[in-house]
Amino acid sequence: MPTVIRTASARRSEMRAEADALGVDEAFIDQLVEAFYEKVRADAALGPVFAHAIGEDWAPHLATMKCFWSSIALGTGVYSGRPLPAHHKHVDRMAPEHFDRWLSLFRQTLEEMSESPAAVAFFMERAERIGERFRTLLWQNPYA
Repeated sequence: MPTVIRTASARRSEMRAEADALGVDEAFIDQLVEAFYEKVRADAALGPVFAHAIGEDWAPHLATMKCFWSSIALGTGVYSGRPLPAHHKHVDRMAPEHFDRWLSLFRQTLEEMSESPAAVAFFMERAERIGERFRTLLWQNPYA
């Protein structure tokens, strides 16, 4: 049986259809990012790390994160940043455990906001994959 190769456009359409079926849209992402980073700012472990990295003006970071999650969840392609170098600049203030806490708060926020366990799983699969990749690239040598 031949391998089916999907185009990027087809994959984006599939992502959008999956998200739509789960009730995930730009408005959901906007609310998710706002609610999640409110928790991050108040968190004893993460708050100081983010405060040092972001400073007082959170609006640009929130806008960037909304674009990031729109691209990740909806396939919009509106995010064009480089998240790994952005995190690497602050690696001296971070530890792998921070990603565990980040994921825990992200899951908590999703569970509070989402009407569907499937929507939680949809985001968490992506978030966990991203978190693991960052942990590997920031603190381990993937080529060793």
